[in-house]
Amino acid sequence: MATVDKSFLFRYKNTMGSKNISLKEFIVLVVVIFSFSSLFLRGDELSRETFDEANRLYEAGKYTEALKTYREIEQQGAHWKLFYNMGNCYYKLNDFVKAKIYYLRAERLKPFDASIQKNIDIVNSKFSDKIPGEEPDFIGRVIKKIESAISLNAVSVVLLISVLILNLFIFLLIKKGKNRLLIYGVSFSLMFSLLIFSYHAYRINKQNLKDTAVIVKPESTLRSGPGETNTILFKVNPGIKVKIIDKSRDWVQVSASKEIAGWIEGNHIERI
Repeated sequence: MATVDKSFLFRYKNTMGSKNISLKEFIVLVVVIFSFSSLFLRGDELSRETFDEANRLYEAGKYTEALKTYREIEQQGAHWKLFYNMGNCYYKLNDFVKAKIYYLRAERLKPFDASIQKNIDIVNSKFSDKIPGEEPDFIGRVIKKIESAISLNAVSVVLLISVLILNLFIFLLIKKGKNRLLIYGVSFSLMFSLLIFSYHAYRINKQNLKDTAVIVKPESTLRSGPGETNTILFKVNPGIKVKIIDKSRDWVQVSASKEIAGWIEGNHIERI
Protein backbone atom coordinates (compact mmCIF):
# COMPACT_ATOMS: atom_id res chain seq x y z
CA MET A 1 0.00 0.00 0.00
CA ALA A 2 1.37 3.38 -0.99
CA THR A 3 2.01 5.84 1.79
CA VAL A 4 2.22 9.57 1.37
CA ASP A 5 5.63 10.97 2.26
CA LYS A 6 4.58 14.40 3.53
CA SER A 7 8.15 15.39 4.39
CA PHE A 8 9.03 15.04 0.70
CA LEU A 9 5.99 17.00 -0.44
CA PHE A 10 6.83 19.90 1.85
CA ARG A 11 10.57 19.80 1.27
CA TYR A 12 10.52 22.65 -1.24
CA LYS A 13 9.82 25.09 1.63
CA ASN A 14 13.23 24.39 3.13
CA THR A 15 14.94 25.52 -0.06
CA MET A 16 12.98 28.72 -0.63
CA GLY A 17 15.67 30.84 0.88
CA SER A 18 18.43 29.43 -1.29
CA LYS A 19 16.59 28.97 -4.56
CA ASN A 20 13.65 30.77 -6.13
CA ILE A 21 11.34 28.00 -7.36
CA SER A 22 9.08 29.03 -10.22
CA LEU A 23 5.52 27.84 -10.66
CA LYS A 24 6.62 25.90 -13.72
CA GLU A 25 9.26 24.06 -11.68
CA PHE A 26 6.70 23.26 -9.01
CA ILE A 27 4.33 21.80 -11.61
CA VAL A 28 7.18 19.63 -12.90
CA LEU A 29 7.74 18.49 -9.30
CA VAL A 30 4.05 17.57 -8.99
CA VAL A 31 4.21 15.53 -12.21
CA VAL A 32 7.30 13.68 -10.96
CA ILE A 33 5.59 12.90 -7.64
CA PHE A 34 2.52 11.57 -9.46
CA SER A 35 4.74 9.40 -11.65
CA PHE A 36 6.52 7.84 -8.69
CA SER A 37 3.30 7.47 -6.69
CA SER A 38 1.63 5.57 -9.50
CA LEU A 39 4.36 2.95 -9.22
CA PHE A 40 3.61 2.46 -5.53
CA LEU A 41 -0.14 2.45 -6.04
CA ARG A 42 0.22 -0.43 -8.48
CA GLY A 43 1.32 -2.54 -5.54
CA ASP A 44 -2.33 -3.24 -4.73
CA GLU A 45 -3.05 -4.51 -8.20
CA LEU A 46 -2.72 -8.11 -9.20
CA SER A 47 0.26 -9.34 -11.17
CA ARG A 48 -1.77 -9.70 -14.36
CA GLU A 49 0.51 -12.11 -16.22
CA THR A 50 0.91 -14.47 -13.24
CA PHE A 51 -2.79 -14.20 -12.36
CA ASP A 52 -3.80 -15.10 -15.92
CA GLU A 53 -1.46 -18.09 -15.84
CA ALA A 54 -3.04 -19.30 -12.59
CA ASN A 55 -6.49 -18.86 -14.14
CA ARG A 56 -5.45 -20.96 -17.15
CA LEU A 57 -4.26 -23.72 -14.82
CA TYR A 58 -7.61 -23.58 -12.99
CA GLU A 59 -9.60 -23.78 -16.23
CA ALA A 60 -7.49 -26.79 -17.24
CA GLY A 61 -8.49 -28.55 -14.04
CA LYS A 62 -5.01 -28.30 -12.50
CA TYR A 63 -6.29 -26.93 -9.20
CA THR A 64 -3.23 -27.76 -7.10
CA GLU A 65 -0.88 -26.06 -9.57
CA ALA A 66 -3.22 -23.07 -9.86
CA LEU A 67 -3.38 -22.76 -6.08
CA LYS A 68 0.41 -22.78 -5.86
CA THR A 69 0.58 -19.87 -8.32
CA TYR A 70 -2.19 -17.99 -6.52
CA ARG A 71 -0.25 -18.35 -3.26
CA GLU A 72 2.78 -16.74 -4.90
CA ILE A 73 0.62 -13.75 -5.83
CA GLU A 74 -0.82 -13.67 -2.30
CA GLN A 75 2.66 -12.91 -0.95
CA GLN A 76 2.54 -9.60 -2.87
CA GLY A 77 -0.72 -8.35 -1.36
CA ALA A 78 -4.44 -8.85 -0.90
CA HIS A 79 -7.11 -8.64 -3.60
CA TRP A 80 -10.67 -9.93 -3.51
CA LYS A 81 -10.44 -11.56 -6.94
CA LEU A 82 -7.37 -13.48 -5.83
CA PHE A 83 -9.04 -14.71 -2.64
CA TYR A 84 -12.19 -15.60 -4.57
CA ASN A 85 -10.26 -17.75 -7.04
CA MET A 86 -8.27 -19.38 -4.24
CA GLY A 87 -11.56 -20.26 -2.58
CA ASN A 88 -12.69 -21.88 -5.84
CA CYS A 89 -9.50 -23.96 -5.96
CA TYR A 90 -9.95 -25.19 -2.41
CA TYR A 91 -13.59 -26.01 -3.14
CA LYS A 92 -12.61 -28.09 -6.18
CA LEU A 93 -10.06 -29.89 -3.99
CA ASN A 94 -12.85 -30.62 -1.45
CA ASP A 95 -11.18 -28.54 1.26
CA PHE A 96 -14.38 -26.74 2.19
CA VAL A 97 -13.03 -25.11 5.35
CA LYS A 98 -10.21 -23.41 3.44
CA ALA A 99 -12.63 -22.51 0.66
CA LYS A 100 -14.89 -20.74 3.15
CA ILE A 101 -11.93 -18.91 4.70
CA TYR A 102 -10.89 -17.46 1.35
CA TYR A 103 -14.44 -16.63 0.29
CA LEU A 104 -14.82 -14.71 3.55
CA ARG A 105 -11.51 -12.93 2.94
CA ALA A 106 -12.81 -11.92 -0.47
CA GLU A 107 -16.06 -10.75 1.11
CA ARG A 108 -14.15 -8.62 3.63
CA LEU A 109 -12.56 -6.70 0.74
CA LYS A 110 -15.68 -6.72 -1.48
CA PRO A 111 -18.83 -6.75 0.68
CA PHE A 112 -22.23 -7.51 -0.89
CA ASP A 113 -20.74 -8.99 -4.05
CA ALA A 114 -23.34 -11.44 -5.37
CA SER A 115 -20.88 -14.02 -6.71
CA ILE A 116 -18.95 -14.16 -3.43
CA GLN A 117 -22.12 -14.49 -1.36
CA LYS A 118 -23.41 -17.23 -3.66
CA ASN A 119 -20.25 -19.28 -3.18
CA ILE A 120 -20.33 -18.75 0.58
CA ASP A 121 -23.87 -20.12 0.62
CA ILE A 122 -22.78 -23.11 -1.48
CA VAL A 123 -19.82 -23.97 0.74
CA ASN A 124 -21.95 -23.49 3.89
CA SER A 125 -24.21 -26.28 2.64
CA LYS A 126 -21.26 -28.65 3.06
CA PHE A 127 -21.15 -28.16 6.83
CA SER A 128 -23.39 -29.87 9.38
CA ASP A 129 -23.76 -26.83 11.66
CA LYS A 130 -26.17 -24.20 10.36
CA ILE A 131 -25.56 -21.06 12.39
CA PRO A 132 -26.93 -17.88 10.78
CA GLY A 133 -24.56 -14.94 10.84
CA GLU A 134 -25.46 -11.63 12.42
CA GLU A 135 -26.72 -9.10 9.92
CA PRO A 136 -25.25 -5.57 10.15
CA ASP A 137 -27.58 -2.72 11.02
CA PHE A 138 -28.49 0.05 8.55
CA ILE A 139 -25.42 2.17 9.31
CA GLY A 140 -23.17 -0.87 9.12
CA ARG A 141 -24.60 -1.79 5.71
CA VAL A 142 -24.09 1.76 4.41
CA ILE A 143 -20.46 1.75 5.57
CA LYS A 144 -19.85 -1.62 3.95
CA LYS A 145 -21.41 -0.47 0.68
CA ILE A 146 -19.13 2.59 0.64
CA GLU A 147 -16.09 0.44 1.33
CA SER A 148 -17.14 -1.95 -1.41
CA ALA A 149 -17.59 0.85 -3.95
CA ILE A 150 -14.41 2.80 -3.04
CA SER A 151 -11.24 0.74 -2.81
CA LEU A 152 -8.44 1.54 -0.40
CA ASN A 153 -6.25 2.17 -3.41
CA ALA A 154 -8.66 4.88 -4.61
CA VAL A 155 -8.63 6.50 -1.16
CA SER A 156 -4.82 6.57 -1.32
CA VAL A 157 -4.99 8.39 -4.66
CA VAL A 158 -7.45 10.97 -3.28
CA LEU A 159 -5.20 11.50 -0.25
CA LEU A 160 -2.17 12.05 -2.47
CA ILE A 161 -4.03 14.52 -4.68
CA SER A 162 -5.39 16.43 -1.68
CA VAL A 163 -1.89 16.80 -0.18
CA LEU A 164 -0.51 17.97 -3.54
CA ILE A 165 -3.28 20.58 -3.80
CA LEU A 166 -2.51 21.72 -0.26
CA ASN A 167 1.16 22.10 -1.20
CA LEU A 168 0.20 24.05 -4.31
CA PHE A 169 -1.89 26.52 -2.29
CA ILE A 170 0.93 26.91 0.24
CA PHE A 171 3.41 27.49 -2.56
CA LEU A 172 1.21 30.16 -4.16
CA LEU A 173 0.65 31.80 -0.77
CA ILE A 174 4.39 32.02 -0.16
CA LYS A 175 5.05 33.17 -3.73
CA LYS A 176 2.32 35.81 -4.04
CA GLY A 177 1.86 36.86 -0.42
CA LYS A 178 -1.33 37.06 1.61
CA ASN A 179 -4.45 36.63 -0.45
CA ARG A 180 -7.92 35.87 0.87
CA LEU A 181 -8.70 33.26 -1.76
CA LEU A 182 -5.36 31.55 -1.24
CA ILE A 183 -5.84 31.52 2.54
CA TYR A 184 -9.28 29.97 2.06
CA GLY A 185 -7.72 27.47 -0.33
CA VAL A 186 -5.06 26.47 2.20
CA SER A 187 -7.63 26.17 4.99
CA PHE A 188 -10.08 24.08 2.97
CA SER A 189 -7.44 21.80 1.45
CA LEU A 190 -5.85 21.30 4.89
CA MET A 191 -9.17 20.25 6.45
CA PHE A 192 -9.97 18.02 3.48
CA SER A 193 -6.52 16.40 3.63
CA LEU A 194 -6.89 15.71 7.35
CA LEU A 195 -10.34 14.21 6.77
CA ILE A 196 -9.10 11.91 4.00
CA PHE A 197 -6.01 11.03 6.02
CA SER A 198 -8.21 9.99 8.95
CA TYR A 199 -10.44 7.88 6.71
CA HIS A 200 -7.38 6.35 5.04
CA ALA A 201 -5.94 5.39 8.43
CA TYR A 202 -9.33 3.94 9.44
CA ARG A 203 -9.48 1.78 6.30
CA ILE A 204 -5.93 0.49 6.76
CA ASN A 205 -6.59 -0.31 10.41
CA LYS A 206 -9.84 -2.09 9.56
CA GLN A 207 -8.18 -4.11 6.82
CA ASN A 208 -5.41 -5.20 9.20
CA LEU A 209 -7.84 -5.88 12.06
CA LYS A 210 -8.69 -9.55 11.73
CA ASP A 211 -11.54 -9.84 14.21
CA THR A 212 -13.31 -12.77 12.58
CA ALA A 213 -12.19 -16.36 12.14
CA VAL A 214 -13.30 -19.83 11.09
CA ILE A 215 -13.03 -22.94 13.25
CA VAL A 216 -10.66 -25.31 11.44
CA LYS A 217 -10.18 -28.32 13.74
CA PRO A 218 -12.67 -31.11 14.46
CA GLU A 219 -13.91 -31.80 17.98
CA SER A 220 -13.33 -28.21 19.07
CA THR A 221 -14.93 -27.01 22.28
CA LEU A 222 -16.01 -23.65 23.62
CA ARG A 223 -15.31 -23.30 27.34
CA SER A 224 -16.40 -20.92 30.05
CA GLY A 225 -12.88 -19.51 30.40
CA PRO A 226 -9.36 -19.65 28.94
CA GLY A 227 -7.97 -23.06 29.92
CA GLU A 228 -8.83 -26.76 29.76
CA THR A 229 -9.96 -26.80 33.39
CA ASN A 230 -12.95 -24.59 32.57
CA THR A 231 -16.40 -25.97 31.84
CA ILE A 232 -17.22 -27.09 28.32
CA LEU A 233 -20.12 -25.03 27.03
CA PHE A 234 -20.42 -26.19 23.42
CA LYS A 235 -18.87 -28.62 20.99
CA VAL A 236 -18.40 -27.05 17.58
CA ASN A 237 -17.43 -28.38 14.16
CA PRO A 238 -15.07 -26.96 11.52
CA GLY A 239 -16.45 -24.32 9.17
CA ILE A 240 -18.24 -22.17 11.73
CA LYS A 241 -17.54 -18.45 11.41
CA VAL A 242 -16.88 -16.70 14.73
CA LYS A 243 -16.26 -13.17 15.91
CA ILE A 244 -13.15 -12.66 18.05
CA ILE A 245 -13.90 -10.82 21.29
CA ASP A 246 -10.84 -11.21 23.49
CA LYS A 247 -7.57 -13.11 23.89
CA SER A 248 -5.76 -14.61 26.89
CA ARG A 249 -2.46 -16.37 26.30
CA ASP A 250 -3.13 -19.17 23.78
CA TRP A 251 -6.90 -18.93 24.16
CA VAL A 252 -9.38 -16.75 22.26
CA GLN A 253 -12.86 -15.71 23.31
CA VAL A 254 -15.23 -16.02 20.35
CA SER A 255 -18.90 -15.69 19.53
CA ALA A 256 -20.66 -17.70 16.82
CA SER A 257 -24.09 -16.22 17.56
CA LYS A 258 -26.00 -14.60 20.42
CA GLU A 259 -26.48 -18.04 21.98
CA ILE A 260 -23.14 -19.71 21.17
CA ALA A 261 -19.98 -18.18 22.65
CA GLY A 262 -16.99 -19.13 24.76
CA TRP A 263 -13.24 -19.63 24.87
CA ILE A 264 -11.36 -21.78 22.35
CA GLU A 265 -7.72 -22.67 21.81
CA GLY A 266 -6.12 -20.26 19.34
CA ASN A 267 -4.79 -22.98 17.05
CA HIS A 268 -8.33 -24.26 16.50
CA ILE A 269 -9.27 -21.18 14.45
CA GLU A 270 -7.90 -19.34 11.43
CA ARG A 271 -8.39 -15.60 11.23
CA ILE A 272 -10.03 -14.09 8.19
